[in-house]
Amino acid sequence: MNWVLVLLSLIATGEMDRGITAEVWDAYSYDTQDYDIVDEEPLPLRVVYKGDTYDSLSFRLLLSPQTAFVMRCDPGARTLADTLAPDYDLTSDAEAAVAAAPAWLRPDLVDNLMQLTSGKQDALADMILNPPDIRLRDEIAFQAAHTSPNYVFAMDLSVMERCLDSLFAIDDELAYVDIVDYGDPETDDDYYSTTRYTTLDNGFHSTFEIPREIYYWYVIMPRITDEKPMIIYDKFWREYLYYDNGTTSYTEGGYPLLRDVLADITYIWDGERHVWAADRPLSPDMCALDAIGWWVSRVVPNQPSGTRYIQPNQIATCHYGNCGETQDIYCAGLRTGLIPSLGTMNINEDHVWDAFWWPSDFSNTDEGIWYECQVDRWGGVTHAADSNTSYDDDRTGSSKHCSMIWNWRADGYQWSTIPMYSDYCTLTVTVYDDDGNPVPNTDIRLWSDPWTGYPSYLGKGFAGLTDRNGVYTTTLGEEQNYTAEVYLQSMGQIIDSASALAGEHFSLACTLTTDYKPKPRELKANPYPPDPVPDLNLALQVEAEYDLGHCPTYVCSEAAKGQGTIKFKQGRLTDFFVTDQAGLSDFLREINFNTYGHFPIEGSLDTAFSVPLDKTCYLVFFNNYGEFGEVISGTVSLIESTDVAEAPGADEHLVLEVMSFASGKGTIMFSLPAAGHACLDVFDLSGRKVTTLVNGQLTAGKHEVYWNGLDNKGAVLSNGVYFISLAAEDSKLIYKTVIVR
Repeated sequence: MNWVLVLLSLIATGEMDRGITAEVWDAYSYDTQDYDIVDEEPLPLRVVYKGDTYDSLSFRLLLSPQTAFVMRCDPGARTLADTLAPDYDLTSDAEAAVAAAPAWLRPDLVDNLMQLTSGKQDALADMILNPPDIRLRDEIAFQAAHTSPNYVFAMDLSVMERCLDSLFAIDDELAYVDIVDYGDPETDDDYYSTTRYTTLDNGFHSTFEIPREIYYWYVIMPRITDEKPMIIYDKFWREYLYYDNGTTSYTEGGYPLLRDVLADITYIWDGERHVWAADRPLSPDMCALDAIGWWVSRVVPNQPSGTRYIQPNQIATCHYGNCGETQDIYCAGLRTGLIPSLGTMNINEDHVWDAFWWPSDFSNTDEGIWYECQVDRWGGVTHAADSNTSYDDDRTGSSKHCSMIWNWRADGYQWSTIPMYSDYCTLTVTVYDDDGNPVPNTDIRLWSDPWTGYPSYLGKGFAGLTDRNGVYTTTLGEEQNYTAEVYLQSMGQIIDSASALAGEHFSLACTLTTDYKPKPRELKANPYPPDPVPDLNLALQVEAEYDLGHCPTYVCSEAAKGQGTIKFKQGRLTDFFVTDQAGLSDFLREINFNTYGHFPIEGSLDTAFSVPLDKTCYLVFFNNYGEFGEVISGTVSLIESTDVAEAPGADEHLVLEVMSFASGKGTIMFSLPAAGHACLDVFDLSGRKVTTLVNGQLTAGKHEVYWNGLDNKGAVLSNGVYFISLAAEDSKLIYKTVIVR
């Protein structure tokens, strides 16, 4: 019996719940000509049931590129141990800070700290370990984990603490929002915070909470768009705008104080589109979005007349600006009022505005929408959920054809949001190396022609990142010319305005001509013959949670380029294998090595298998990608196990066993009780036969068939549920399997 072919399980999103990938199905009948399944009692299969657990080891960690996590299994002592954990090159203080941070944040924090000098690591660690208020530890740790390393080197790190000055005092005063803490940072391992809001829903007050990452990214993080977070007038903007307590006053001359404006506001928004008049009076019946917009139009009522500032404190104090200044001050005002907000960019059409986050469904607030909001320049109207802010001809009839509109995150990461404002087309770029292999974690930069009246140079747009398959997909505005660059290699003009029509999808390929992107290591594994220990098994429950890529920022002529961190979910472990000490040594020396089993983990794995030999063996999780980090978690247990008792004469039955098709390919094993005719067919979910793998006379005994995931015409089958049918003599077995590539 194959050592790994026992309980193999894969979670396929949207297809099935946790359970074994290959399973016998009872009594099915389909009204199709090709799929004739008779009702029958499934015959017993050889599987492993868990018994007593001798030892167990749980883990959650970051696997950096080309690093491995190794566990040691000693069958004689019935023990497991982590033998080789990744070395992140962190200082002792940084390691202590990671341990003190919330567990859900630790891999991201490690990923950022390991890119910094020891001095910067220790400075951030001290802030995490010794916060001014213990309740702020998670907010400081999140900033340390997600501020681009490029900015960490250049900025005053005290901003990470100063941006939180008076956070709880402001929260205590605001009636429409409350900061909610879950867990205690001194006693709990997985604590976090978020905000709970009062809204007006169909005329009635109700409340909702935002996802924790929305809270940290778009309420707490100090950076709005292209400004460098700074202390101006001896205060960070959150405290300065609320209290006007810096070395310079912005309310001098009769300008309103944000604290007074929000004093009587009881709800955040009513969920409706609004364009609030510029001359409206301040009222306690206003929602918070309206009141803060009213404040902006009063504080910044004038046209630019001198230095164009990008710091909110300076904008509030000089009282003038165009859309860029109103974007910065409105976003800062919203975040001061603890409302999740960000900057939306349309640089090439000379306009910018803001967006605020709102749940798609109050009963499940995990998902939401970024709605546009804007205060028109020079004391104008305030917009909420009004896509006319883009002035695109598709929505407003104006002369603008918006090219690239994107939202901006505090570490510089950007993503397209053009579909909210304009008709659009779609672009997919696939990047290959000179050997024809897909190249992941590669930045793609886009340009378009600037708006009429601007210089003829190409205008800068946003940057994206290829996934594990070397693919990057984004949306672009229609009727525009576009130029692209892939990792410093120009693709020239890729789309012209005559072709860029609404609904079009452009698929382009780019081959890198120089070998400057690291390639996966070629693993040459020689299989050992199995020598399992009786009644001793390893049980694995492992999840590849997400991948971490890093995208450079090339927009808005920033002096210091950012580095956005992109999470790709769900992750994929490139390699997992079991070997002995000699095999581990050879693997670490990067030469051919022997294994007792070797396969990739796609998404999640829930399996048990016989301990392959009666001496020490090693379980290796290896991230075989040059630049992607992988966050993995799971539990490995050493268990006593027994085979299911088989009925008398069971050896005379058909036996069908199916390996996981996680990679779209797999092995099917079956046994025939006697020589004779056998058919092995594959059907899709509708009952259509997609391929025949066996149809002929076979000998009695065991047989193996490798299926490459193709149909009978040689086409690659799409992901989904398939049925494998084995028929011989008067018996038939049906298995359900899931293909997930």
